[in-house]
Amino acid sequence: MSDFLSNFNKSNYDNTKEKKIQEDTDKEELTNQRATGSSLNEPIDKRTSEPPNKIGPVNVAEPKGDTPNTEQETTSQTRRSQSADETEIDPTYHKKRKRKFLLIGIGSFLVLCILYFGYYQMTHVALPDFTGKELAEARTWATENKVKLKVDQTYSKEVEANKVISQKVKKGSKIKKGAELTINVSTGADPEEKLKLPDFMTMKKSEVEKWIKDNKAENISLIDEYSDSLEKGKAARFEIVNKEVTKENYKRKDKANMYYSKGKETFEKNISVPDFTKKMKTEVESWAKTNDIKVTYEEASSAEIPAESIISQSIAKDQKVAKKDSLTVTVSLGKGYTVPNFADYTQEEAGTAIEGLTVQAKSVFTNNVPYGQLISQSVEAGTQLTSKDDLKVKVYYSAGQPYLKDLRGSTVEGDLQKQFYDEFQSKGANIQYTVRYVDSAEPKGTVVGMSAYNLYVPLEYTVSLDVSLGNLAGASNYAPKSSEKGPESGPSPKNEAK
Repeated sequence: MSDFLSNFNKSNYDNTKEKKIQEDTDKEELTNQRATGSSLNEPIDKRTSEPPNKIGPVNVAEPKGDTPNTEQETTSQTRRSQSADETEIDPTYHKKRKRKFLLIGIGSFLVLCILYFGYYQMTHVALPDFTGKELAEARTWATENKVKLKVDQTYSKEVEANKVISQKVKKGSKIKKGAELTINVSTGADPEEKLKLPDFMTMKKSEVEKWIKDNKAENISLIDEYSDSLEKGKAARFEIVNKEVTKENYKRKDKANMYYSKGKETFEKNISVPDFTKKMKTEVESWAKTNDIKVTYEEASSAEIPAESIISQSIAKDQKVAKKDSLTVTVSLGKGYTVPNFADYTQEEAGTAIEGLTVQAKSVFTNNVPYGQLISQSVEAGTQLTSKDDLKVKVYYSAGQPYLKDLRGSTVEGDLQKQFYDEFQSKGANIQYTVRYVDSAEPKGTVVGMSAYNLYVPLEYTVSLDVSLGNLAGASNYAPKSSEKGPESGPSPKNEAK
């Protein structure tokens, strides 16, 4: 500190002050030159340009110890003078400097804009116009661009189902990824709306199609079908699928069919007919179903062709037919049986007349057919019977006129019912009897009298029988069994007491 104060004398102070004044003067001259527009290339002479009041160097005697400082000051002034002589001032310096800063600012701004634009482009996406397009297309776009899609559904007759009616954000707008986009989608016309159905039967097909399109009645189907009776294009019929729905309460959701004629169907004859002879019926059925051929089956007996096999066909082998054509085949029923005229056989021969037939031969009483002759047979002579038919035949022969035998003394009351049934009633004669109990020495229950016997009687006849009570002297101790007692058995015969 003492060294610093010792070096800081009056001479140093004056030199420092002079240096400060010189620097201020140089700055002022430079400013004046710029203001006056004088050339900066001219060297500045400090000696001629010093202001009058400039304080020159003061020659003051300094102590020997201060000589280095004086030399340093002189050297500094010399260098400053040389530097001032060599300095040239550019008048466009400030403009260039301003332009430089301006360009740097513009460049920085552009860089920031580019960075922001790139970021905006990466995080936002341009929205297309989905109006009138399919919902699936909007979903695909939303998935690819990471946009949440909110779908509002609305009934619409003008816009088809699953197509976009409108969107909340306009076409071309930028939407941020991850944001939500709301679109309004059509679900088609209201299915619950009632429709007033016109008379389709009086309308042309083109008119019906237009009505369906205008009213969005997609559940009404137009069906063409072949018809043998209607010309092509004619209305055939209108049917509502649900039978509970009528034309008056028909709604758009109800299904209905409108049929139109395609005319008579014609097919090319390109189907070859096989030879079905001796083949099974099932083979014909399968072929007919595959080729859509109408087959009529007839039946006949055959001793050579097994049952369920084909005997003959109406169309020969290898002939060509078309779809819907008809074919008739005859199917074997196996061996047949011809019913004979049983008048040519006796009752005993009838049972074995035809092998394979079950013949039930029976004799019945008649008033006008001689004994042993044929009265009737259940199946007419000459009829062909097959395994498909009932092979039982009933044949009736005449037993002549009923003959009433003498039953006295040999018949007991208990045998009367069976005897009259076997002899008369089972053979068609309604011969009845009545019983009258009488006093007699014959065993009790014995037939002791008849109103008629040993003679021919008509088919309708009643005979009166006397049956012994066995109550007179000399009567036998024989007593009929309980099953042979007259009053307790028989068809309630009429009892008469003598």
